[in-house]
Amino acid sequence: MNNMEANMEIEYKFWAGPVTKQQFQAVLETYLERQYEPLYVCSCDDYYTNQDEDSFLRYRKGGTQTELTLKQKRDGNVVRKEINLDMSSNEDSSVVEFLTLSGYEKTFSVFKEAWIWHFDDCDVSYYTLSDGRSVVELEAVEYSSTQEGVAIIDEWSKRLMCDNLEREVRSLFEIFTEEATTCCENICS
Repeated sequence: MNNMEANMEIEYKFWAGPVTKQQFQAVLETYLERQYEPLYVCSCDDYYTNQDEDSFLRYRKGGTQTELTLKQKRDGNVVRKEINLDMSSNEDSSVVEFLTLSGYEKTFSVFKEAWIWHFDDCDVSYYTLSDGRSVVELEAVEYSSTQEGVAIIDEWSKRLMCDNLEREVRSLFEIFTEEATTCCENICS
């Protein structure tokens, strides 16, 4: 990522609804005017929290590496501070123990399979959560300012007709936290 403020993540997320991965890939390939086979990855994302309500840690296990990511909101969920650390050379138990000793507690896990298309300015992904819901995500990767990053994902959104999909402003962490809270409230009432 070549940007003026390091470790920023600029992305849009959309619920795919009835649009299948094959249909989405057809729209993408129609725009590209060529076939483009995506990178396929299955992952388990363990989410950890501490007392800081504006940030969380994600411990991703899947593909060929494991990664620890600290995320902190900056401008809603379009722009976030994000620091990624490759944990592939560490034992899973050591990473979990490190997080526990640092005051983090595991709150839940999210399992998903993802198809990722990498472009010079944007990563496009379509992923399906273990509960069957699917998401389209557009993440700017090469930009020199926040405005340029947002313009990149705006343009990709138009190219891929994402305006026809329901935009999700919450992060996966927020979605699953809210759903768990609602579920507990419904059970307790």
